[in-house]
Amino acid sequence: MTKRVVVGMLLAVVGGLAMLVAGMALFLVGCDVEKEAEEPDVTPTPAAEASPTPQATSTATPVNLDWEKAERAMEADRAKPRFRGELGDFVVVEPNTGSGYPCPEPYGPVVNPEQSELYFDLLGAMIDEVGSGSCQGVIFSITAGVADGTGGTFVGRGYFVGLPLEESFDAPAERLKLMTVADKPALAMLPIPDCIACLSEVVVIERFPTEATPGVTTWAHTDSLDKAIALVEQIIAAGQ
Repeated sequence: MTKRVVVGMLLAVVGGLAMLVAGMALFLVGCDVEKEAEEPDVTPTPAAEASPTPQATSTATPVNLDWEKAERAMEADRAKPRFRGELGDFVVVEPNTGSGYPCPEPYGPVVNPEQSELYFDLLGAMIDEVGSGSCQGVIFSITAGVADGTGGTFVGRGYFVGLPLEESFDAPAERLKLMTVADKPALAMLPIPDCIACLSEVVVIERFPTEATPGVTTWAHTDSLDKAIALVEQIIAAGQ
């Protein structure tokens, strides 16, 4: 019961003391009002009135991706003639025609890749059995996908015989670049300018072939040339 109800009951029962009780009631009400004025309001603020905490993305400036410009860039690149021919220690051939390491098909499964000299230990890399291969019990290529968030990063090592090394890069001459990676000859396929999701690839001759041993090539395929070079350098350094 509130103080105001108690005061009303007292006034009804004790009529003779009506004035006194009324005075007491007024006094009590006054005290109550004064107490409420002095004490802070601790009533929780309704959820609808609470100001939400700003999220990190609410003020971030969105990245402007010009997909139309990217499509125009890819169309312009496709309209250019593809380079075919020798570049240093490499020869660029038609897609999916490079011989690399001669082996009669079908290729066998990769068993115990850790025992092969082609094996590499790279953080986040998982061997791709489809992209790897063995020939008559000898592993001649190891391919691995790298979990780096892009979904398109692959690295590998493989045997090859004969020079120049055949590579099936499908690009115009302006996007092919001879370079040196880890003090070894390399050929890079540069990304299409202004392309949003185009990839880069670099292939390095890690070891030249001899009459007794096949050559070794190391490569990386990812979203930037710098990253591809760094991945190849890590694989080569780990194998030394």
